[in-house]
Amino acid sequence: RLNMAKIQHQWRKIMRVAKVEQLRHELEIMSQNHEREVDMKDAIIQMLDRDLDEAEEQYQTALRSHLHNLDTMINLFDAKMSDLRMEFESELQRMINDFSKERRETLEGHNRRTKEFSDILDLQEEQFQMLEEEQHQEFESHCEEIKNKNMEELNVLRLTLEGQIEDLEKHFLAAADSYSANTKDKARDCCLTPAQVQKFKEYTERDRKAAMTIDTQMKRLLRLQDNLALWRAKIASNTEESVKRNSLLKKEKESLQEHFNRTKLAMNRMREEQATILKQLSVECNDCDKTLSSNIALAERILNTAELNRKLETEREKVVPFYPSLKLTEEDELSLNDPPAGLQEEAAALSSYCRSQSGQTVEKWNMLDNFLRKYNMVLLDKEAIRREKERLLQENGDLRSILKQYLDGISVNQNVLQAPNPLMIVNERSNIQAQPQQTSLGPSTIVDGYQVVAQQVRVLLLLALVMSALLCSALLCSALLCSALLFHLPSLLVFVFSPPYLSLPSLLARSVPPLIFFFLTPRTVLPGQLWFVR
Repeated sequence: RLNMAKIQHQWRKIMRVAKVEQLRHELEIMSQNHEREVDMKDAIIQMLDRDLDEAEEQYQTALRSHLHNLDTMINLFDAKMSDLRMEFESELQRMINDFSKERRETLEGHNRRTKEFSDILDLQEEQFQMLEEEQHQEFESHCEEIKNKNMEELNVLRLTLEGQIEDLEKHFLAAADSYSANTKDKARDCCLTPAQVQKFKEYTERDRKAAMTIDTQMKRLLRLQDNLALWRAKIASNTEESVKRNSLLKKEKESLQEHFNRTKLAMNRMREEQATILKQLSVECNDCDKTLSSNIALAERILNTAELNRKLETEREKVVPFYPSLKLTEEDELSLNDPPAGLQEEAAALSSYCRSQSGQTVEKWNMLDNFLRKYNMVLLDKEAIRREKERLLQENGDLRSILKQYLDGISVNQNVLQAPNPLMIVNERSNIQAQPQQTSLGPSTIVDGYQVVAQQVRVLLLLALVMSALLCSALLCSALLCSALLFHLPSLLVFVFSPPYLSLPSLLARSVPPLIFFFLTPRTVLPGQLWFVR
């Protein structure tokens, strides 16, 4: 029991020392792993710092390019606005001039027609005044004639009546004398009563009044006849004047109706022309709207495609989007093709709104120069990538064929046996194809069970030996393949991840040190960690 305790105590000391050594060894391993991890993290931090610097540089470059593009767009916008303002002012001035001209023509026409109407009215007033004076003179002369005629007739009638009155007086006196003489004797004979005498006086007075009434009525009748003749003369003169006035008014009405018809026809024609122009303008506006919509859709598609292409551009393409042309520079072209000032202004007024970065107008056949430059650059890159892809595919095919030949040389399978192989020599003869096993259709042989089991065990052992041999050959092949891949991996990575404009020495100088650091540092490869090769 004491010896066992000593042995255990000694064994514990040995185990403690071994454990301490083991822990120290593990501590050294952990320290080395920690240092490797720290180095790896430092490398990652340096790589991220370098990426951050590159990203900051790209951001500053993109910002400068964006600000330059903004300045260019602002200049183009200012030029466009100035052109539109000048066009608007010219159009406004043209419309003002047209309106002033039309207003002046309208006022002149109105004044002319007003003057014509005033002249017509003055002429009619003069004609009416002359007619009125003539008719007044005729009336006065007619009145004088009638008055003179009436005076003459009155004098003749007075003389006639005076003669008749004198004759009647004489006759009445003679009759009265004869009557008195005759009645004096009769009155003396018949003795008239006072009543009869009074009645005779009444009859005499009534006769006198009737004679006066007849005279008054005769004068009134003559006066009415004179008035009737006067009114008939007035009616005749007014009828003649009305006929003349109606004829003048009818002529004026016909002229006004003809002028109205001409004006209405011209107005209807102008309305039809304006309606046709408005319809054509509406159709053209609709076509223009459709064209602008299609152009906007095309522009949006172009902008979206440009944004997608922007993500795939290299740093050099972002900084210098258009490669320098071998043609003459813009200043040389301007100096060679500098027209006179007047012709240049006229050409600028008639040209489109496309301008260069210097603000000069661009001809119609030179508007797509920058696009064609970039398109040609992309087409060249595409052709270079296609040729590089064909070269890599050919190289990959060559490597595959070499690897297949190597694997066919170190392995034995059905394909190797069927294919021509100078290394396979069977019965001192090469390229001997294995004959397929023929199964006999005769009577089946009866075999004992233990023999079948023994045969299966032998087959399994043979298969295990073949599998071990194949595993060894596969390990050897994988080692050779890894060495070949390690030999070719830097160039493959460089050709895959490098821009097409870098040369092979610069690519090797940039890719070999990171690859050495990558393969000599035992660590876990994270996704996206091979980006530093670029």
